[in-house]
Amino acid sequence: MKKDVLSVIGVVAILILLAAYFAFSKSAPQIGYKPVDLDGGSILVEDQDATETVTLDAELSEPGWITVHFSMSGAPAEVVGVSEYLEAGAYDDMVINLDEEMTKGWRYITLLHVDNGDQVFDIEDDLPVSVNGEVVRPSFVSFPSEISDEITVE
Repeated sequence: MKKDVLSVIGVVAILILLAAYFAFSKSAPQIGYKPVDLDGGSILVEDQDATETVTLDAELSEPGWITVHFSMSGAPAEVVGVSEYLEAGAYDDMVINLDEEMTKGWRYITLLHVDNGDQVFDIEDDLPVSVNGEVVRPSFVSFPSEISDEITVE
């Protein structure tokens, strides 16, 4: 009987240690990068009626790029297009050619990036821009008239 009690106590102790390990070892997921906080920068994009290009207005306080991403649960996912290198300044009706067609009725996200100084876009080195602590990343829908009940727009 003593042996059974000791076995149960041992199993309970192991379970408590495992529970404590998993409870305290799981930290909140961390973003792999820290956006660069600048004094200014903006993107104004409306829903698009094209599938191969995105037209938008932008203002950059520092040189950089604008990327277009699939939206996955409201967050930027795979890149589908990147602007040319942009000097600081205002851009009206800028057209970004996409590497692949957008899916009608889906949401996409634009993201402003600052150049690291080499004028070559690298998503790992040319970080997203934040202004007043908010990342510059407005979203839009491709062909909003094509949204159906079968497509979930985030």
